[in-house]
Amino acid sequence: MKTQFKIHPSTKIGYVSLNVPDISRSLEFYQTVLGFRIIGRPSSEKALLSADGSSGLLELLQVKSSEPGFQKRAGLYHFAILLPERRFLADMLLHLRENRDRVYLDGLADHLVSESIYIRDPDFNGIEIYRDRPSSEWHWDGNHVRMATERLNTEDLLKGASGWKEMPAKTVIGHVHLHVSNIEKASKFYSETLGLNHTATYPGAYFFAAGRYHHHIATNTWLGINIPPASPNQAGLNHFGIELPDREELDRTVEHLLQNNIKQPYEQEARSAFFYDNDGIKIRLYCS
Repeated sequence: MKTQFKIHPSTKIGYVSLNVPDISRSLEFYQTVLGFRIIGRPSSEKALLSADGSSGLLELLQVKSSEPGFQKRAGLYHFAILLPERRFLADMLLHLRENRDRVYLDGLADHLVSESIYIRDPDFNGIEIYRDRPSSEWHWDGNHVRMATERLNTEDLLKGASGWKEMPAKTVIGHVHLHVSNIEKASKFYSETLGLNHTATYPGAYFFAAGRYHHHIATNTWLGINIPPASPNQAGLNHFGIELPDREELDRTVEHLLQNNIKQPYEQEARSAFFYDNDGIKIRLYCS
């Protein structure tokens, strides 16, 4: 019996790359509203943003798109910024309230494993800003973690607020949530081909993770089934990066993709491989 492939449990989402129609406007938002710092500006059409001054978490790419900013097609539902402590989430909520004229607030939620704020950037890209509860407080039913969407207790949360300064240094990209055209095909790709664990199910959505995390990638069909594939020229997601712990695990994962007829350019010297899921969503596998 063939052993099912599993991606290394310490695999994580490294960064997100966005196509933006106005990079100056996007930089203004991500710097002054969310508190990111520029660590690279190789050209007027590209910028790399960081929370700690060294690790790139968000790449902005200027695009000239004739397509509308929002379409019912596969791509980004939201990317999620994971803050290192609850007090930073409290500070962020106060900061967003004070800047409500500059931010579209989508909502607030308690997901049992985490607490979240949902907003939109100037191009209407979804952003979740969240903090995880300690993993000892997560409840697992076998291989599935209990998650829900409940009211966020903002009164309790804001007791820990001390004032927003900037994006804290240990901030990371916690997960990405994607619109797909077929939930079962997406499930087969992310669980069987990429080797993630199917950790939770929600109406119209599946959640996947490396190791014992609640989710690194989620997929949904909330825009409808059989929607068109992702467009490389549309404002929104360009690609996202999955970081593996070392070269050995990168080679092992790429070899598995090749065995499953997933064709992609593998730049061995750059320790990087780009490939696409069933909906044309571009993904980069890499190691540092």
